[in-house]
Amino acid sequence: MFSIKKEEKWVKISLAIILGLFFIINLYSVLKYGELNYLGSFEKFDNDDVKYIRSAWELIDNGHFIYHRVNEPTVFIMPGLTYTIAFFMKIFGKFGGITAFRVFQAFLQMGSMYFLFLIGRKIFNSKAALIGCILNLLYVVEYFTATLVLTETIFKFLLLLLVYISICAVEEKNMMLYTIGGVVWGLACLVRPTIAAYPIVILVMWIIKKYSFKEIMKYTIATTLVFSLIMAPWWIRNYKEFHRFIPLTLSSGNPFLQGTYVNYQDDGKYIPYEAGETAIESNQNEINAGLYRLKTYGREEPLRYIYWYTIGKSAYLWGHPFYWISVLGISYNTVTKYHHIVLLLGIVSTVILFRRKEKMFLYLFLTTLFFNLIYLPYFTFARYSYPVMPMICTIGGYVIHEILVKRRLRSGEATNTNS
Repeated sequence: MFSIKKEEKWVKISLAIILGLFFIINLYSVLKYGELNYLGSFEKFDNDDVKYIRSAWELIDNGHFIYHRVNEPTVFIMPGLTYTIAFFMKIFGKFGGITAFRVFQAFLQMGSMYFLFLIGRKIFNSKAALIGCILNLLYVVEYFTATLVLTETIFKFLLLLLVYISICAVEEKNMMLYTIGGVVWGLACLVRPTIAAYPIVILVMWIIKKYSFKEIMKYTIATTLVFSLIMAPWWIRNYKEFHRFIPLTLSSGNPFLQGTYVNYQDDGKYIPYEAGETAIESNQNEINAGLYRLKTYGREEPLRYIYWYTIGKSAYLWGHPFYWISVLGISYNTVTKYHHIVLLLGIVSTVILFRRKEKMFLYLFLTTLFFNLIYLPYFTFARYSYPVMPMICTIGGYVIHEILVKRRLRSGEATNTNS
């Protein structure tokens, strides 16, 4: 399943070169730019990266899981990233642990590329998979994200692993694979909560593959039990701290409220709301304000809001790369142009694959669609589409492979005609 022993020698060599280059460039980037690419300040703790670092410091110093305020327990974020950073800090120190975590991300990047190859091979073939890997190798955003102390790299790694295991599990109807998938699903959810609804993708594939109701129930129960075991410590902690069942986070307030502003611009229709005594109360007040805006102004301008909550937000999600600080001397404009090329290749491939009724491709299409839809109620931007971009590279690699195959066939026909 994870082996490449049966691959031709040139495929193994090509993949090894891609993996080696990808790791070396990522490692170079994290060591050269890591200390320069903080998005926030250690004086103000005004962005996600420094807040995650402070969260890890507080965890190892006092055993408290916090985010916005040092003296207040949080459910604003999932615990996965904080605990991972804290693990490295325990071994290498508070600042050495940050560097070690970035180096760890370089290894995760290499692992992600390997899973990307496996996904491409499973759905298409080894040659198309290698082309997809090359497209991802040239996607400079990868080397920027590895320098950051954010959820992107670790979540992308777990997502690609989950997608590959899911494909194998659904195709082979293997209980062990479903069990492993439940573990990876749980771990991914501890990093980013949006993946909790991922089984919707699997349910659609079960229907397409004509699973029986008995099979659906059997695998649902198995994966849910495993997922629950992974999530149980988080649920218990939340109940002890807040005396209520909080399955994921209570962090949708501000992103949800921000999402009600068309094009994220002040429309002069500000809804006042009071800050609560705790972050949870403030979150609920922001949700209420956002719901009021939708009910009131959505009725006044229904077409405008329907467009915004479909095409408008999707454009913000995919229209630009997650590339906020230049690395390797490559400009934002250059990366943006390449980003658009990859998207265009993905769209062309998607059209071709739908015309050919390739069912295996639906795993990637449905996963991409899932992430598009799951973020529409909230503030959407390029950061949220980044973990899916490697799969877009894989899809785009298919059309390049088809072009190369057709050229080879034409060249062979011309040679036979001349002879």
